[in-house]
Amino acid sequence: MKVSGLSTLVSLSICLAIGAPPLSAGAADDLSSAKLPVTTSSQAAARYFETGMVHYENHRWNFALRDWNEAIRLDPNFAQAYVWICFTTADPAEEARDRARAKSLIKQVTPGEQLLIRWMAGVHENRYVEGIMAMNDMLAMFPQDKRLNFMVGYWLFRWQDEYEVSKKLTLRALAVDPNYATAYNQLAYLYSRSGDIDKALQYAAKYMELLPNEPNPHDSYAEMLRFAGRYMEALGQYRMALKVDPTFYISQKELGETYALIGEEEQARTEYEKAIQEAPSNGVKAEYLQKLALTYVREKKYAEADTAYLDAAAQAHAMKQWIWEARAHRVMAMYEPNPAAAIKNLDQADALLVQASRSVNQVDLNEEKAHILRVRVERALAAGDRATAEKLVTKLERLAGPGSSINTQRTYHGAAGTLLLDQKKYPDAISHLTEDVANPLSMKLLIGAYRETGASGDAAALSKRLQDWKVPSVEEALASDSSMRAGSVAVKN
Repeated sequence: MKVSGLSTLVSLSICLAIGAPPLSAGAADDLSSAKLPVTTSSQAAARYFETGMVHYENHRWNFALRDWNEAIRLDPNFAQAYVWICFTTADPAEEARDRARAKSLIKQVTPGEQLLIRWMAGVHENRYVEGIMAMNDMLAMFPQDKRLNFMVGYWLFRWQDEYEVSKKLTLRALAVDPNYATAYNQLAYLYSRSGDIDKALQYAAKYMELLPNEPNPHDSYAEMLRFAGRYMEALGQYRMALKVDPTFYISQKELGETYALIGEEEQARTEYEKAIQEAPSNGVKAEYLQKLALTYVREKKYAEADTAYLDAAAQAHAMKQWIWEARAHRVMAMYEPNPAAAIKNLDQADALLVQASRSVNQVDLNEEKAHILRVRVERALAAGDRATAEKLVTKLERLAGPGSSINTQRTYHGAAGTLLLDQKKYPDAISHLTEDVANPLSMKLLIGAYRETGASGDAAALSKRLQDWKVPSVEEALASDSSMRAGSVAVKN
């Protein structure tokens, strides 16, 4: 089993961007302290664009989308507004439409904005290396643009799990403006992922100090408290965020997350139901419906879980949230005890992706295909069918080839490590599973591989990290439950 080298290539290209000089040396003096330009024919549109960016920094994503759409209404040729909608929206149809519009306007904007468009288009259209190269060039062109450093750092953290590079960019933003509040928020999350909860709490407290009248600082501080295991204090801070702004749906969802993690699933469902009602978009609603369904899995009420996931799938279909519809069937296959029923759900998920192939971006489509293939690998190994598992891993390796997203590559590494562990090729399994360490199921497998090789210290450290993992997901729920009824190798090891 060979290890794909693309993830190393992409990570290296990102690292080289930190402190890299602009490609056009002659323009360096003019651009080194400049901000990314904003091209629009309307002063009113420019004002809406700026308020949208501020809302985004404050994690008021629904307000950001509202203002950017108003900017587009005032200036239909506002390319950068289309780009940031693509960056933010949970609606695949809106993302695809606005991405196409931004690309059509690329010749009407400045070189920096052209790089922004190429970055966003590349990472959504399975031209990942091309997109990352554009991102690097854009960062090199505007190294002192604090907002640009923050936004790229946020993208790397939230969607790529590239914590160290994100931290460097966030610190660079703070070097430009030591009172840039959103950067402290981002540092809190980055330190939480590395296990330094004390520093995470420190930065979250600074964020609250700088923005005392915003709800998100309370929400972020609450999450750091949750990571520290201080659940009651966390619940209090989430409620404080809602007191600051009762419409702050994110904190309403996080109440559900916290109750789910501490085992109060009925109360979690009550909080999730409120969050579903307050969800500002169909994409967010589709996500929250599946969070509610997961509470039944935590309780081992699998019939109720099936009912809830099928309802979530039906509502996702009605809302044209195709990826979420397919995901519901994939998740059902992950906890399903009956092999035939699990495969039926996976087949249904694949069929839904085929139907959605022209309605969602290629990266999202491929990432969900990759997740489905990994579950198929696990199911094949649980059934003792190693030959099928090997074929599936080979198929997944092709999907994770040049141009694919880091998330697709990591899913491949998780599946390859699962197969190698089943083959008792422990050192090779470790080399793959370490590429997927943000996935609790891969973390659990990696702990087993470490123990088999006598790396007890590594196993103990990772066991503590898994035990302290307080980021709710189906993978987290399955990894934390050693008695899951599904016959998956990811659960047994």
